[in-house]
Amino acid sequence: MAVSGIIFQMITLFIMMFAGYLAARAGLISPSFRRGLSSLVLSTAFPCCIVSSVLQSGGAPGDMVVALGVSVAFFALLIALAAVLVCIVPTPKPERSLDQLMLVFTNLAFMGIPIIQVFYGAQGVAMLSMFLLVFNFLVFTYGVMMVGGSDIKLKQLCNPGVFSALLALFFGVTGLRLPAPVENTLSTIGAVNTPLAMMIIGASLAHSDIRAAVSNPRLYRVSLLRLILIPVIIMGIVTVLPINRMLAGICVIVSAMPIASNCGMLCDVYTPQDMTASHAIIVSTLMSAVTLPVIVVLMGVIGLA
Repeated sequence: MAVSGIIFQMITLFIMMFAGYLAARAGLISPSFRRGLSSLVLSTAFPCCIVSSVLQSGGAPGDMVVALGVSVAFFALLIALAAVLVCIVPTPKPERSLDQLMLVFTNLAFMGIPIIQVFYGAQGVAMLSMFLLVFNFLVFTYGVMMVGGSDIKLKQLCNPGVFSALLALFFGVTGLRLPAPVENTLSTIGAVNTPLAMMIIGASLAHSDIRAAVSNPRLYRVSLLRLILIPVIIMGIVTVLPINRMLAGICVIVSAMPIASNCGMLCDVYTPQDMTASHAIIVSTLMSAVTLPVIVVLMGVIGLA
């Protein structure tokens, strides 16, 4: 894709986000309505988009297995990078665990899927579903440990995101198809995922205390590592690895996403008095409006987008 096309697609996505922001500021999207809309997207549009993308892509079974292996290696690398960076970059010891959490988990669902869908189409989303499978497992194991939780409940892995990723793996490996009316329904429902997801992010910003978030210097340190340094490191690694360009590009885009909302939700449960993660999500999402287009354009220059 030409650089001008990349910029055009990024502008389109951020206009969707701005539309959600304006709707929330105008009172059309209340916090309670936004939460309900988020649940609707995560429970219906998001799973339909994942499964439909695998069915449409018609990818070889080996592609899904390779994507799963790469996603495991990718998150293992992120965990190692996060552990090293909080030691190299001056970070007080009490802050290291939470900073590691925020450096590992990126916004795959609400930002990752729309952007991957724009650049790589159904096949890209099919591969991304394997990253989501590993992501969900780590959130409720590694993520819980990082915030000091001891009650790891694997039953929390039974959610629409994991279920749809497992279905995607099944259809991708077996090559089986669903009846045409069912596939068309999945595709139609999944098509609303991108605009709704971007509008929800915009509405979340409108409902957040942006002034409190932007006044914390710690959040800029974490966000710069999350949005610039880590993607550049990942980009350097995947360009020399013998994996296909699409999978390499997905790794870079996933690593360039802002901090995942899951970090805030984990802190709400285990450290409800600490608003750091929630504020970091705001700051990193705002900063990604500048950093993400730069990373994607750079990917286009080296042939990954």
